[in-house]
Amino acid sequence: MLLVFTVILVALIFTYTNGFHDTANAIATVVGTKVLTPRQAIALAAVTNLLGAFFGLAVAKTISSGLVDAHFITQGVLVCGLFAAIGWNLLTWYYGLPSSSSHALVGCLIGAAIAYAACLDDLKPLTDKDGKPVSVWSAVKWTEVKDKKDKNLVPAPAEVVAALGDGLKTNGTHTIHLGTNKVQVVAFCGRVAVVETVVKPHADKSGLFYKVVVPMFTSPVLGFAGGFLFMLILYFLLRKWRPTTVSRVFGKLQLFSSAYMGFGHGMNDATKCMGIITLALVAATTSGVFADLPSWAGFLVTKEGSSPFNLTLGDQMVAALPNFLQFGYMPAPADVKSQGIPNWVVVLCALIMAAGTAAGGWRIIKTMGHKMVKLQPVHGFAAETTAATVLAITGSLGMPVSTTHAISTSIMGVGCAKRFSALKLGVVERIVWAWILTIPVTAGVSFCLVWACVKAGILHLAL
Repeated sequence: MLLVFTVILVALIFTYTNGFHDTANAIATVVGTKVLTPRQAIALAAVTNLLGAFFGLAVAKTISSGLVDAHFITQGVLVCGLFAAIGWNLLTWYYGLPSSSSHALVGCLIGAAIAYAACLDDLKPLTDKDGKPVSVWSAVKWTEVKDKKDKNLVPAPAEVVAALGDGLKTNGTHTIHLGTNKVQVVAFCGRVAVVETVVKPHADKSGLFYKVVVPMFTSPVLGFAGGFLFMLILYFLLRKWRPTTVSRVFGKLQLFSSAYMGFGHGMNDATKCMGIITLALVAATTSGVFADLPSWAGFLVTKEGSSPFNLTLGDQMVAALPNFLQFGYMPAPADVKSQGIPNWVVVLCALIMAAGTAAGGWRIIKTMGHKMVKLQPVHGFAAETTAATVLAITGSLGMPVSTTHAISTSIMGVGCAKRFSALKLGVVERIVWAWILTIPVTAGVSFCLVWACVKAGILHLAL
């Protein structure tokens, strides 16, 4: 049981460092343009990160199950990987480099899994489920291509609403019978939609190559090009405006773009550790570790699968709003095969992320807001809007990209639109090297940490 609590504690420490390390993603430009003071900007980022963490709460499949084979991930391996990720966050923060916490965690999981597989292979050659020998590299899921099932919501006909009956009063996903057919519907605040499943052959591409490597190169290119073009368009549209008018208008608009970036960061980054903690709880529950828990600690017991009627905390927050403020919002259809995240884990990770954000990442804010390029409110608005758009597009394609990469390259693109000499290439070079080295270095550190712990007898192999 001590190991389970260690996983939770270390995951929360990583979430905290993630918060102050990536604060700059949302607020560096609004500080650099002097629209807000650093304290005001950090307060805005803390609040928006907290709210964002309540939405999009599906377990981060890319982190928890899409990159490494679960057979080579134990709670001890998770602890080693998280320690390595925390170390990288602190190192890059100290030197003021806006590196990706997501990629740091990815690298640590990969290195830890390969090390564990190598230690197992030393004792007994690894084999697949058919008994054929495999290498230690099989611990990593390089590429996977499967059929994709998209669940879309379409308006419900009258007969479906009638068949739902009193179920209309219960928010969530329902399965009803229409003759011999089963129909899945979503009811929310008096609104009803039918779940329409569309199967796309070979459209679900996962694994390290598709989920990490491809987005790692495409998202910075999109951010740079988008920031460059968007700024050129703004220059053309605003060419007859007075500078004071431009600064006043975009100073106000930048508050919204900065808040949106903070919301997106909380929505994306907090989920990673929610997934890790939930996986640790599920593993402990299924293995019987929590069998003798006292009644007051029953909240720790977490079983696989989720109730189809469970709504995320974000859904519940929307449900509490008046109908005219919901704007027709409908929650995503529940997947009873997916692991739901306990509400207390959501709240805890959200608060820790917000606390880390409130602590501030002054060094990185200085690099992104001042050192890369001198920014005005219109430049900050362009960079944040571009980065948020890149995140939205790649997210809809199922590519979890780095918020750091998106906003950093957007700032570079905006700076080049101003004039190429405005971009300080020495600072950019340091940032790019941090991006390139993040996954290899963190993988190497976590590999060595797991290997050393196994050889020292601190980490035991599950044969």
